[in-house]
Amino acid sequence: MTNKKINCQMFKTGYIDESGDSGKLGSKCLDERKKISKIMKKTREQLNRLGGEIKFFGFPDKKILLKTIEEFAKLKFQIRFITIYKDNKNIDSSEKMRIIFDLLGETFNLCEMPHKIIADKDYFKNKKIAYLAVKDYEETIYEGGVKGQTYKIYVMEEERINKEDFNLTVSIKHENSKENLGLQVADLISGAIFQEMEYGNKDYTDSIRKFNELKGRVIKPKE
Repeated sequence: MTNKKINCQMFKTGYIDESGDSGKLGSKCLDERKKISKIMKKTREQLNRLGGEIKFFGFPDKKILLKTIEEFAKLKFQIRFITIYKDNKNIDSSEKMRIIFDLLGETFNLCEMPHKIIADKDYFKNKKIAYLAVKDYEETIYEGGVKGQTYKIYVMEEERINKEDFNLTVSIKHENSKENLGLQVADLISGAIFQEMEYGNKDYTDSIRKFNELKGRVIKPKE
């Protein structure tokens, strides 16, 4: 038996990045490429840089950084984050899988999922991961016409997946952030959230909240 396919329009691209580290000492969705490129070009001009990667940490000018983040927030793309409260514990690489499940499984309607996900090449330990897949999808109509959805989410390697066994599949690409502007934006947003969560510095996140929502929560690592 094959799973019933979910037919919906998914045009957006999701970008995944992180801020901080997984040691005990010791984070996204957008698809406005032309506008992103224009903002990045302006930022480089202000920094007198012709090229190179734009990253939060090591950014040479706070005023320009704040303005750049604010310009991205004006695009009103969806921002979702999970913050791990480490409590002096190392974070296992499996936690990154858990974050994917939490972000996409809990905060997205299936028809709002991106049609593909771009992850920083250092995000997943397993570089063979090629798909996020949805299985056992069921929709329930509750009293008052409220709709509910239940389903299971898997992260799969190319050779292990038969798309006919799943309701929905989303490709996952591993890319170098130096060559992908979307990942560079994800890095700036992640860095802004990290500053608030780690140091209580809301300068950057307040700049985002002027125009956009930041939705997320804090979790603890699994024991």
